[in-house]
Amino acid sequence: MINILTNISSLVTINANGKLFKAGKDMQDIQEIKNAAMVFDTNIIWVGKESELEQYLIDNPIKEYKTISADNKCIIPGFVDSHTHIVFAGSRSNEFAKRLRGATYKEIADEGGGIQTTVKATRNASIDDLFQNGKTFAISAIKYGTTALEIKSGYSLNLDGEIKQLEAIKKLKENLPLSISSTFMGAHDIPIEFRDNKDKYIDLICDEMLPLIKEKQLAEFCDVFVDEGYFTVNDGDKIFKKASELGFKLKLHADELANTEAASLAARWDAVSADHLLNVSENGIQNMIKSGTVFTLLPGTAYFIRLPYAPARKIIDKGGILAIASDCNPGSCYTENMQLILSLAVINMNMTAEEALTAATLNGAYALRKSDEFGSIEVGKKANFLILDSSNYADLFYHFGINHVKETWISGVQFDK
Repeated sequence: MINILTNISSLVTINANGKLFKAGKDMQDIQEIKNAAMVFDTNIIWVGKESELEQYLIDNPIKEYKTISADNKCIIPGFVDSHTHIVFAGSRSNEFAKRLRGATYKEIADEGGGIQTTVKATRNASIDDLFQNGKTFAISAIKYGTTALEIKSGYSLNLDGEIKQLEAIKKLKENLPLSISSTFMGAHDIPIEFRDNKDKYIDLICDEMLPLIKEKQLAEFCDVFVDEGYFTVNDGDKIFKKASELGFKLKLHADELANTEAASLAARWDAVSADHLLNVSENGIQNMIKSGTVFTLLPGTAYFIRLPYAPARKIIDKGGILAIASDCNPGSCYTENMQLILSLAVINMNMTAEEALTAATLNGAYALRKSDEFGSIEVGKKANFLILDSSNYADLFYHFGINHVKETWISGVQFDK
């Protein structure tokens, strides 16, 4: 069925005029159309001013269609959350309470907690347990405006468990309307049984995990946590070499806890994105800009574990491609609400509202290499959009802490669960 959406107060298209991303100062240009209309089925067919709609229908007769009024509300592209860890088991609320009493994230990890706490629970969970938990997060995320997301493994750290997580992600893809990208992250931490022989675990990732996951076609991306206390740049080189040979696209958790020059590693391998980057160096920034690697910033994590924020303003002013994502996970950022992430980006990372919208839509899609399919409201792309409860997109930032999404539409269908 073709739908005609009218009475749109403000249509924020994030139209990139044929490009797949917006970088630097171009992130400010959100291509807003006032008093707009839109024609769509599963994809966008036409957008423009409502005053132009009658002539469009004369030139392009449509036999059967449904007219919907936006009731003078604002429409924006659906959010693309390009970094999440929502397939897991267990809870780390007790560890969160410890952090509130002064323990650091690293101290908890050194005591055998942190990621290892979730590993224990996830190894004991079934595929259906992991599917159901991930489904709860995904449906909630849709209600807050997420129409596409990425999900990582990395909470099992053994062959059978990582496969189990990726099978659960595959099941989510098959049962939910939103677009889901899957990432293998066996190099999320070093499992306890390999703590005295990290190289042997890296060999397991390269020689057994990556080939089997590729054979089963369970992941598009390979991600590595290169940071102080986790994997080194040399470790990342070895894993990326194997992953690249097998045809995985590359991502990197980089320079979150310290500057390890992981950002330059990502640039050297032409990684799709390097994420976190709280401690990224000037050299790392320049190298990522040269390589075209996306800077995926996760302000919710800095907020949740009380760390300084990544230098978003510097990255944008130097011309970087910047995305923002939730990093929804049980230990360092327990939220699936992208509206909260947008708020943190503008208040604590000095981004403008327009830059944050671009980062959470088109550039998020580019960080998944899917911006040719969605991330902006452009003819030919999927009809993934949000009807807000306001006539002005600025209200999304101004009135914070509430859900501004009145309706979430994915591939031309309103989500109503």
